[in-house]
Amino acid sequence: AWQIVVADQDSAAAQMAMDEALARAARATFRLFRWKRPAVSLGFKQRPPAWVEPEALARHGIEVVERPTGGGIAVHGSDLSCSVVVPQEPRRTLASLMEGVCEALAQGVRELGVSAEWTRDVGQPSRIAYCLTEPSPYALMVAQRKLCGLAIRRYQTSWLIQGSLLVSAVPAVFAQVMPAEVFEAFQARAITLEGAAGRLIDEEELLTTLIGAWRRTWSTSSRDAL
Repeated sequence: AWQIVVADQDSAAAQMAMDEALARAARATFRLFRWKRPAVSLGFKQRPPAWVEPEALARHGIEVVERPTGGGIAVHGSDLSCSVVVPQEPRRTLASLMEGVCEALAQGVRELGVSAEWTRDVGQPSRIAYCLTEPSPYALMVAQRKLCGLAIRRYQTSWLIQGSLLVSAVPAVFAQVMPAEVFEAFQARAITLEGAAGRLIDEEELLTTLIGAWRRTWSTSSRDAL
């Protein structure tokens, strides 16, 4: 029932356009992708801080884009992103959907040797300034540090979930453009997959492991009946 897509796009805007097109098509989809250049993505209708000025960041080779989903500012270039599209059904609750997504990602991370747990703190505020530095309703955590943040949006016939799994250190160029306290917050409150695993992780291994965990998690659950 699942369409598995591994597809990068040439630009940050094209990445988001692809996710939006998948959401409007409303076919069950799990997409994994990397960013070809460093980028900043803003949550839907999020007001950017002063340092997120597209023309200024472009001079450093950084793209700026608005995501279809909510959540806070995410930085890209050293992460593996995912997008999940699930058709709406009366019997499927948002909670069960997010639990399935989080558990599949957590299982994949555990298979890579990292003891990750996912949170379900629905009491957290919906407006988050910086994704990987602040608590959020659904996220993957390693020893109280954030490894992956997730954001969601409801379309007419589907749900779209977007996530960012921090694989290696935030690109060094962000130290040049971010306020020092923001960059330091990323260093202190987020954790990389490779840092938690204590080793470099091959991209093919990462993709294969996450896709395998996704298929196993959803094939053994009632959520798979799409």
